[in-house]
Amino acid sequence: MNINHVFLSINAADFAAQSNWWAKLIGRRWDREPMPSCHEWVLTDDVLFQVLDSSEEQSRTTVTLHVPDLDAQIERLSDAGIELPEPVKVEGFDTLRYLEFSDPEGNTVGLLDGN
Repeated sequence: MNINHVFLSINAADFAAQSNWWAKLIGRRWDREPMPSCHEWVLTDDVLFQVLDSSEEQSRTTVTLHVPDLDAQIERLSDAGIELPEPVKVEGFDTLRYLEFSDPEGNTVGLLDGN
């Protein structure tokens, strides 16, 4: 199987609130709106992230983002009003650290750095 792109999507009962929260997390407004019910960020050439308008509660989603500098992201997100726990060292790895928190609708968001 060849994979050209990866789409990560989160269903949102409150589309505007979720889109704005994710814009804060990512650090910019969405890149495009391919349809009225979808806000989309181009994270890399091969990875797209979408918030989808869904009036019904859907299953929850987990999104983990590997970042080059976790401490810088913690500071930036804290300044944006997003509450975060302290990161923990991942057992079995030299420098891997992880923290996990929830978006306003209960989806799990993880931030990871190191290797």
